[in-house]
Amino acid sequence: MKKRFEYKTVVVKPKVSFWTVEYDPNEMDKTLNQYGTEGWELLSVESREYMGTYIFHYTFKREQ
Repeated sequence: MKKRFEYKTVVVKPKVSFWTVEYDPNEMDKTLNQYGTEGWELLSVESREYMGTYIFHYTFKREQ
């Protein structure tokens, strides 16, 4: 029987205030650990510019 996988993409946005754009490493770790405990494996991270700031797309996969 062939292996089957499912995929999930999660968007991580920064906290934006009037003067600053912040990325909280603890929040990013929390997201990664949450999906890791559910059996998801991180495949890639892609940053994309959106209205002057960067957002990250985490792509995960897990075997069905």
